[in-house]
Amino acid sequence: MFLANTVSKMKDIEEIEPTNIAKALGINHSRYIAKLNNPEEFKFKHIQGLANLLNIDIQIIIDVIKKELAQVKKKAR
Repeated sequence: MFLANTVSKMKDIEEIEPTNIAKALGINHSRYIAKLNNPEEFKFKHIQGLANLLNIDIQIIIDVIKKELAQVKKKAR
């Protein structure tokens, strides 16, 4: 999904085995979903872990989060 540029918000990956990913990241399912909806709450170790699980470069996830946060900031103005 990330490599196909179909992820514009972290919430877009919610359907990718959320329970298994949450467990692998060491957080519970509801906390993982909350972080997807508010990506500024992700700790770096969770972003790094997610990149490792999805076998993608961490910078791809960081760029999605940065873009999402910039859009939220623009809407708040």
